[in-house]
Amino acid sequence: MTSTLLSQVLLSLAIIVVLARLGGFVAERLGQPPVVGEIVAGIAAAQFSDVLLPVDARPYLNVIAQLGLVIFMLIVGLEVEATARVTTVGAVAFGATALPFLLGVLLAAVVWPWYQAPAGHLPFLLFVGVAVSVTAFPVLARILRDRGMSGTRMAGIAMTCAAIIDVVAWLVLAVVIAVAGAGTHRPWVMLVLVTAFILVVLLVVRPGLAALRRRGTLDRVSPRTFLIGVLVAAVLAAWFTESIGLHSIFGPFVVGLALPRHQPTTDLVVTRAADLSSGFLLPAFFVVAGMQVDFTGLGRRDIGVLAAAIVISMLGKIAGAAGPARLTGMGGRDALTLGVLLSTRGLTELVVLTVGAASGLLTTTLYTILVINAVITTLATGPLLTLLERGGRTTNDRKADNQWTPAST
Repeated sequence: MTSTLLSQVLLSLAIIVVLARLGGFVAERLGQPPVVGEIVAGIAAAQFSDVLLPVDARPYLNVIAQLGLVIFMLIVGLEVEATARVTTVGAVAFGATALPFLLGVLLAAVVWPWYQAPAGHLPFLLFVGVAVSVTAFPVLARILRDRGMSGTRMAGIAMTCAAIIDVVAWLVLAVVIAVAGAGTHRPWVMLVLVTAFILVVLLVVRPGLAALRRRGTLDRVSPRTFLIGVLVAAVLAAWFTESIGLHSIFGPFVVGLALPRHQPTTDLVVTRAADLSSGFLLPAFFVVAGMQVDFTGLGRRDIGVLAAAIVISMLGKIAGAAGPARLTGMGGRDALTLGVLLSTRGLTELVVLTVGAASGLLTTTLYTILVINAVITTLATGPLLTLLERGGRTTNDRKADNQWTPAST
């Protein structure tokens, strides 16, 4: 890298971060989670990418963006608490994945003649199903934190369900990429490897760290050493899951699940690494994702497809989550709240769409449509939650909540 190129990358990164913070500030003033404004600002900035970031500097911005995702997913994995009933989580996660996936496949079958992708018909159908069925785990974590819901029963259920949904989505996406001929591993090989990885981390590493915590060994480790060790583990996990075709953000999330909760050394990771990632590195990803967006190519038919995608995405998620939640004993309003929370797609769908575009699974026009869908469904989360909160709680809701108590998994 030349000195001129380095200076261009650093200047562009500084401008992008400032724009993201401004976008977050505006969104917060409008009653939206700051992350929504950051996403919109990043995509808007990408439309001026020739000015903000020269072509030669873009690969370096992409590396910065991926590093931001790695650290942020480590943090959200660390914040997951197992506080929900297995029956509730399993039913909700299944419904919130299966219904929008099937609706997405149906939509893809209808629009295939208009957006035929190089990868082929079957991968296209499956990919669109995945794209509309994901839940933005990182964005959900930000929304819960920004609305003061972190640590609540609802947050625990939503985060656990979102984690399951995203794991399934990445597994299906890996299969889709393999079918399309874009992957480096056979689906069954990837499944065996990732299963082994999860078992080792959760059944060996996590109990080992818990034992060290009980003995006080972790308390004797300097905060700096602990932070460096965790970041190295997250990067190695990201390398592993990326190399087997799952995606780099899944590995750090699993590492976060294994870390001990509620101790000073762990809190250090949250306070230092979270601000670095979400405040400085992650905005670069929004710009990278927005570089492939082309609003000028949208016609009337494309607007109709966008409207259909929004309806399918929102109703599929809300109905797919709220129905099973209600059947397992959750109050009606809480069930709807859970469905709305899981309907946010933002960051995760942007990652999925970026992977799909690079694998020949999407045309530029459909990529743009689905990016707009991700933004709008995320924007809708805040107002819908506020509407549910203002609606108050019925007697039946309170009775159902008294009967429904969380149990440890």
